[in-house]
Amino acid sequence: MALCALLLIAIGAIRDTTPTAVSPAGAPDREFSAQRAFAQVERFAVEPHPVGTAEHTRVRDYLVGELRRLGLRPEVQEAVGVSPMDEQGDPVTAGRVFNIVTVIPGTAPTGRVFVTAHYDSVPEGPGANDDGAGTASAIETARALVADGTRLRNDVVFLITDAEETGLLGSAAFVKEHPLAKGRSVVLNNEARGAKGPVLMFRSTESNSGLISLFGSAAPMPVADSVYAELMKLLNNDTDFTAFALGGMAVLDSAYANAGTLYHSVLDDPAHVDLAALQQMGDNTLALVRAFGGTDLARLTTGNDLVYFNLPPGLLVRYPAWAAGLLGAAALLAALALIFLARRRGMVTLRRTLLATALALIPIGLGVGVGVFFWDLLKVIRPGLSGTATTTPYRPELFWLAVLMLAGTILLAWYALLRRRVGTAELALGMLTWAALIALGLGIVSPGASHLAAWPALGAALGGLAALRCPPRWRVLVLAAGLVPGALILLASAWNTLPMGLQYAGYAPMPLVILFGGLLLPLIEMVWPARRSPLIPLTALVVSIALVAAGLLVEPIDKEHPRRTSLAYGLDADTGKAVWLTSKAPDQWARRYGGADATGRPQAELWGGGSKRLSPAKAAALPAPSLRVLADTTRQGMRTLRVRIRSERGANTVGLRVEGDTSTVRSLSVEGRSITADPAGFVFHAPGPAGVEVSLAVKGSGGKIRLRVTDVSPNPREMSAIPGFITPPDWLFLGDARISVTKLYAL
Repeated sequence: MALCALLLIAIGAIRDTTPTAVSPAGAPDREFSAQRAFAQVERFAVEPHPVGTAEHTRVRDYLVGELRRLGLRPEVQEAVGVSPMDEQGDPVTAGRVFNIVTVIPGTAPTGRVFVTAHYDSVPEGPGANDDGAGTASAIETARALVADGTRLRNDVVFLITDAEETGLLGSAAFVKEHPLAKGRSVVLNNEARGAKGPVLMFRSTESNSGLISLFGSAAPMPVADSVYAELMKLLNNDTDFTAFALGGMAVLDSAYANAGTLYHSVLDDPAHVDLAALQQMGDNTLALVRAFGGTDLARLTTGNDLVYFNLPPGLLVRYPAWAAGLLGAAALLAALALIFLARRRGMVTLRRTLLATALALIPIGLGVGVGVFFWDLLKVIRPGLSGTATTTPYRPELFWLAVLMLAGTILLAWYALLRRRVGTAELALGMLTWAALIALGLGIVSPGASHLAAWPALGAALGGLAALRCPPRWRVLVLAAGLVPGALILLASAWNTLPMGLQYAGYAPMPLVILFGGLLLPLIEMVWPARRSPLIPLTALVVSIALVAAGLLVEPIDKEHPRRTSLAYGLDADTGKAVWLTSKAPDQWARRYGGADATGRPQAELWGGGSKRLSPAKAAALPAPSLRVLADTTRQGMRTLRVRIRSERGANTVGLRVEGDTSTVRSLSVEGRSITADPAGFVFHAPGPAGVEVSLAVKGSGGKIRLRVTDVSPNPREMSAIPGFITPPDWLFLGDARISVTKLYAL
């Protein structure tokens, strides 16, 4: 009963953060309605609308019209944005952007409250969730504020950014050039990495005590966990948050991530928008706008950082990050006190406890290892699973259960082998010691993640101390009570982190389950059979395999559930030679285009990074991008070139790279914006029919400058015009499809 109660507590914690309510279209005007917001999604997120396309322009015009219909006065900020994410050695990403900005003035502003989302999509899909949901939430929030008629203290700015998908270009341009970006501000940024699930506030800027405190008290459903902020520091995932934070703005970044298979796919359409998630996003946004809009923002944007996480019913626990180390130390002291008291009573020996502590690393390490390779194993068994942006199947629940059961199998097998040789009490204390050590270590180096181990370890240690001093008939109840924090945090977090993708199963879900299972050992021993105990881990293994098999059987791969495939085509206009470029591990269809490993910079160089395979292709009748010299002067040994590059075939990306020794390149600018990260070249999105103007300063004028100009079309539909292209089967869709043409100019 105690074990079942702990499981039910974990399930309750998971369900507590799952949105279910949906307000109808007839909800009061001052309230947020998911139905009203969804009607907006249905109108603008119907086709892919990446930057530089006609559909992108249509979506922008529609959104501007909707804001005007509300009585607001939106402006379109046209600017050139430069990505803040570029690294040395890669072409700098830039582009022409059109941000939509409108303001509801405050009565006595202490700063500005921003509601932000981006309206561009990837070329593969309509972007109904990413970021149609965030955009529609902003529109519906603006409508509710206007309908309310009550002016807030602070200005409220609705900023719908452009070109987020191509490198955060819109937000970067806004931060650099727009006057509204100056001064004190709080940004509420809404995103999506899937199609449903809780809207998680997964990171904030530093000095966040005021932000998090108000978020926890004002949001109707404040789902947040500081562990995700720590994870985001390790993962290469960016949103407009990055540009806003670099610009000195205080930001809360929120998104939902379940059903990640639909992320950046053809199925990211209105039919796959979850109204409950949309309702939570909008309810939280509207409530936070009103709360931040009526507060002195100077008091919120300074202070310490907080550790925060959810507990039922609907609570957001938060405390100062500096307390995380103290909490970890308290957990370790409590664990040591339990070991000392158990040893005094003759229940354990110090030698066996130390041995058990060392042996506890075995299941934890195995859990990490098995979890890291779990997704790769699934792809070997069924290669079609690989075509997803987030390593998430369409029907992931059976695989998620298999991950948790595999973790349980590892723990139970380890326990079955060692329980008689080492002892249950020693093994439990060894796992508790590691939980406490992890809590202390995280409290020092990564406070935002420390609560995952600190509270479960402290609770288990205090429960064990109390159990040693209470009558035997109460011991199960006392031990179970001490394990409640573990069920609420470890077990619930293991499940909640699974939507991040099965490739991350070894980083959180499996070790968290093993750690919790180790704390459960005193209760597990009470129901452990005296005979045939090896059947328990064997049964768990059989169930794990059955869950994997069932997951593979029910996972669909068909035209209603397609997979992503990648293909690029590159034409060298100087030689007339062309290549196909595929991923390093192409699927069955793309394999026909894959040959030798790509080396150097093939013609399709702007397609993206990573390992690729290439094979010869037929040359298509595609015009080369043009370069026209506007000015060429030399003064005091410095040659300055001003040129215009243009795509003659209307591609929506152009690029330029200086060939040869680039050490003499002193400056490079495009459309008036200086390229400082790498003067060797750039990629420019949405150049328009006129192209872009480039200025280049080179030291010395003795030889010619070799400039390689490239244009790129990311539209998968254009592939059908390429000779030799065979349309993929209906269970595949083209993602990361690129057609590029390059030409070398010597000036």
